[in-house]
Amino acid sequence: MKKLLSIFSLIFLFSACEQEAESLEFLNYSVERSADNCDPETEKCSFIDLNFPVASGTENREKQINKEIENHLSYILGYEDEPNIGSVEDMADIFIQNYEMTKKDFPGYNTPWEATIYGEISYESDKLVSIQFNSEVFEGGAHGYSSITWLNFNPETGAIYSQDELFAEDFKAFIEDIFRKEQGIPEGEPINSTGLFFENDKFHLPQNIGFSNTKVILYYNAYEIAAYADGPYRMEFPQTEISEYIKIEL
Repeated sequence: MKKLLSIFSLIFLFSACEQEAESLEFLNYSVERSADNCDPETEKCSFIDLNFPVASGTENREKQINKEIENHLSYILGYEDEPNIGSVEDMADIFIQNYEMTKKDFPGYNTPWEATIYGEISYESDKLVSIQFNSEVFEGGAHGYSSITWLNFNPETGAIYSQDELFAEDFKAFIEDIFRKEQGIPEGEPINSTGLFFENDKFHLPQNIGFSNTKVILYYNAYEIAAYADGPYRMEFPQTEISEYIKIEL
């Protein structure tokens, strides 16, 4: 009888450990740098401010999630081909170093650079973790660049979902029909007939699709399908209205 109880105890502990391993926890992480140790809150100066969630833990899925987040921050800042970046702290240091090099190369240059990236979990369940990043980056020039992007993770594996894994094949046709109506593009006319920039004149879903607690958000950032002056384009749908096109359980 004692042996039987011991076996059941081991099974229970093993099961509990498995369940504990399945739960994901996130912590907020921030990195801030400024030129000449100035205070961006009180004076106009160059700074970078990164705030984003990180998965807490040392399992492979947590490591993969955090690596994907790091890669995404690098992409937003335009550092994906930078060879000397090993961490988010390196990204912040390089941003300030690049500004200081620009000042050195062009005496009299006094235009502050600014980069702010704020990431937060916009939706979380056993099947999906959606992280939204609001970004503003200015490195001189006529204007900066603002964007909203998402990473959609499979919390069981830590992998990023592809759009094909999230949505049914006919989802694109459903969205195109609504997009054409909203943009006043008649059926049968080329998608770029009103001045849009779809590659090869063929409609495609936006690079960024995210989730909130109740909605699915499709977001074309500036330059993705139109000129910068036209700004971004956003579409929102209640999850309940398009549930037939969503392949995972929300």
